[in-house]
Parts: sequence; C-alpha cells; structure tokens
Amino acid sequence: MSVHRPWRMWSAVLRETYGARVHKISLDLGAGCPHREGLERKGCIFCDARGGGSGAALAGISLAEQVRKGAEVCLRRFGATMAILYFQSYSATFLPLEELCRRLEEAMTEASRAVTVVGIAVGTRPDLVPERVLDLLASLAERPVLGKNAIRGSAEGICPSFPETLQIWLELGVQTTDPAGLAWLNRGHDLNAVEDAFSRSRQKGLHLCAHLIAGIPGEAPDQLERSARLVTGLGAEAVKFHPLHVLRDTELERLHREGAFVPLSLDAYCRRLTSALFALPEGTIVQRLTADARPPSLIAPEWIARKNDVLARLEDMFARRTP
Repeated sequence: MSVHRPWRMWSAVLRETYGARVHKISLDLGAGCPHREGLERKGCIFCDARGGGSGAALAGISLAEQVRKGAEVCLRRFGATMAILYFQSYSATFLPLEELCRRLEEAMTEASRAVTVVGIAVGTRPDLVPERVLDLLASLAERPVLGKNAIRGSAEGICPSFPETLQIWLELGVQTTDPAGLAWLNRGHDLNAVEDAFSRSRQKGLHLCAHLIAGIPGEAPDQLERSARLVTGLGAEAVKFHPLHVLRDTELERLHREGAFVPLSLDAYCRRLTSALFALPEGTIVQRLTADARPPSLIAPEWIARKNDVLARLEDMFARRTP
C-alpha cells in the first residue's frame, strides 16, 4: 500500500491550473544584494558571484536578450507556450522601485511577443520587502495574462478555467529558521525579519514560496522539518529544498578546504528531506527537491550533479515509509 504524500509537485500544479506545460524562465537583473560588495564580493557564505542565478548580468547579457533566449528554450526544448518569468539572481527587490518596475515591464513585454506570460516570480531576502515593493507586486496580480487570448482557442489542452490574471509569487530566501544556522550562513538577518516578511506579504495576497537549506553545521537532524513546519505555518504555499553545497570561489569553499564544513551525504540529505516532506500541510506545493549545480562551479558534494540518483533515492525512501 502506497503512502499518502501530502505535498503537490509544482509542475503538476501548473499543468492542472493551465491545462498544459508552463516553463519558468530564469532572469538576472544584476540587482546585487545589500549583503554584498558589488556583484562579486562577500554576502552569504554559500553564494557565488552569480548570486544564485545564471551569471547573465556579469556576462553583460541584456535583459531583453535573456528573455528572448529563455523564450526560445521554452518553445523549442520544452514545447511550452506558457511561461512564468522568474527574477532569480541576487535580491531582485534591491533595485530602486522605479527601476524594478521598469524592468519587470520590459521583461513582460518582450516575453509576451513569443510566449504567453502567466506569472511573475521575484526572488529576494526576507529583510528586503518594503511596503512599496509589495504594493507593486500586488498591483501586478491584477494584470491580465499576457498573450492568453492569442492561444486560448488554438492551444490543445488549455484548461477551461484558465486564470484571467497574472500569478505573482514572492520567493523568500529563508534558508533556515534556526537562529544559529542563520548566523553561521552569514545571512545578515534574523528570524524576526522572516516572520515580518511573511506577515506583510500575506496581507497583500501574494503567493509565497520559501527556500530552505539542509546540512548547516550544528543544526539538529530534524531542523529541515522544523523549518518547513514554521514557514508553512507563516503562510508559505510552496517550498524549495536545497542541500547546502559548495560552489567555487565562495567562503564556503574555503571552509570546506580547511575541513570546517563537510556536506551531507546523499542518504543523509534524502532522510532529512523525506521527514520534512511528510510533515508538510496537505496541499503544500514543492517547487524544488534538490539543487542544480555541476562542475566546474560545483565543488562538493559530487552527488548533486546526479539529479536522477537523488530523485531515485527519494522514491526508495518514500516507498519504505509505513502507511
């Protein structure tokens, strides 16, 4: 007898909502972060110069070109005609409000020439969501889906209840709800900032996703589960899970080389993740189960580059749980 899984996977939720595949186009505004010096120095100990994204800004690739390339991948590689624009790198809300607004509009306009834009996702820190930014994002949620009418009648499988307005997600880099873990990661904010960000964002009606990390030295084996319980209790509709891993040219790489940080094994990570997943409230959306990193940027652990092995090990652990 299979064990009931209380969570829903993001890809399935999108297909159920829109009747077809929806692809996420990752974009880099080069926004930087209040916790860094420029784009390439300091910040959280795990973050490299690309700020958790593609590195497009450092490479000098314009936003318009990023959108065009992303839309081409969406159409040609994945056969998807619908997309969510994901402002992933650094802390997107670190830009001045007027510039953030202008660049969001630029990306939406450019993308809608090739695909149907059904949503926007903005990644940032919990201590970087002032009211004016939340108001801007809330106003976008009232905007109609871009290009929807052009495909609704012709795209096979489109859901009859296709949403009329943009789906707006605020993705908050919580990482952990353990104060000691936040300090070890050099996050530069405390748990109060996390609670405040969720409280104010919920009042604006935004969809909320929390990013969580497992494997911080000194944390309890069930800390990932504790973090998942807390953020969903605060209002996170979705969660992204990551193992703490070492990227080249980061402070964490130095600690790893000195023996001060040893990443989790594949089995240890999967055990912690399995416990966290089965502790989620019914219907919680899981947007990510592991990290995406490969050599030469990935230093350790090597198993992160073998995503299929991670997913297979998780399925094995799910199957072994007692109903």
